[in-house]
Order: sequence, then C-alpha cells, then structure tokens
Amino acid sequence: MMYRSVDLGFSTADAEDVAMVFDRAELQLTFRDWSEETVKHTFNDVLAFKWDGGLSIDTIRDDTCYEVIDSSWLEEQARLQGENQTRLTHYKLCFNACGVLDVLCAR
Repeated sequence: MMYRSVDLGFSTADAEDVAMVFDRAELQLTFRDWSEETVKHTFNDVLAFKWDGGLSIDTIRDDTCYEVIDSSWLEEQARLQGENQTRLTHYKLCFNACGVLDVLCAR
C-alpha cells in the first residue's frame, strides 16, 4: 500500500467543523477551511467510508489528501460487495488534529 498526494480542489489544512451526510451512495462532505470559507464536496458511487476522529495511532496525521494505491480495504470491500474494483479508488483525507476520512468511491 502506497499513498500518492492528490488535488481534489480544496485544502484540508486547519479544517474545522467537518460534517458528512451519506445518502443513496453519495457522501457529502462539508467543512470550514483555513481561510474560514465553507468547503463542500460530494463523493459519488461510494462503496464505503470511515472516519477516524483521532483515536487510532496507525494513521497519517498531516493535512493532505491522498489516493491509496493497492488498498487492501478497497480490494476487500469490492470483493464483499461484488463491485468492479478497477472503477473505484480509495481516498484518504487528512484533517490535521480533527481526524482522517477514508472513502472508497468512483474515480
């Protein structure tokens, strides 16, 4: 498993008030960025997601967005849910001290 930084069109640096709403395979992410602007982003065709609010010591703690290459979690979830793994990706969004969001979704 490798991490490759990716530009999703926003920065997670110094983010606050992170909120998520999941409905019909869409995950809507909203947060306040370093400049106090509200950021809204929608992930489509979401297979799974998880939030680590800082309890795990085995996760990245910076303020970068990554694509996880050769993700074992993506492989397992695609197999369990009968999905074509090649059309999906695993994003890891790191929000400094707030937490980390992992999303398996369409590319």
